[in-house]
Amino acid sequence: MSGIQIENAIKERLVGETQKNTLDFVAFMRKNGFTCEWFDAGCDGWTPAYKGEGFGTIMVAPEWSQEKDGFILWLGLECVFDNIKQADDDLKEFAWAHVVICPQNKYCKPPYCENSKNHWKIFGREYESTCHAPLAFFNPDANTLENLKKLFVMIKLERS
Repeated sequence: MSGIQIENAIKERLVGETQKNTLDFVAFMRKNGFTCEWFDAGCDGWTPAYKGEGFGTIMVAPEWSQEKDGFILWLGLECVFDNIKQADDDLKEFAWAHVVICPQNKYCKPPYCENSKNHWKIFGREYESTCHAPLAFFNPDANTLENLKKLFVMIKLERS
């Protein structure tokens, strides 16, 4: 089964500005050579990828969400976020504000996940215990999506 395209899920499950902003973000991704590969995780999920290499997970209004999250993006261990030359202070602060410190309480609180003890360095700041997806974005607003675009450009440059 090939699943549904992420744009269709966004149109079906999100409304108003959230829908518009999220569709704009996915259009940006596609315009810049990113894909969203569908996978079945007991619900619809997508892997953002560049040149066939995935680097995270996207969910659109998953039924299991405890807080009825609309759009969720996790950026995973396949990303390199220590290219300090390309990150201005605002982007660094933005990334640091979205680091998932474990154990976390939102979705993986113990006893569900006690093994996320990943050492991670993000724009010069070291973290001793992060999730396997060290950056997470829940219900990003338009400003957050603009900053995510900057991170995606960095991912693209890193993989080019």
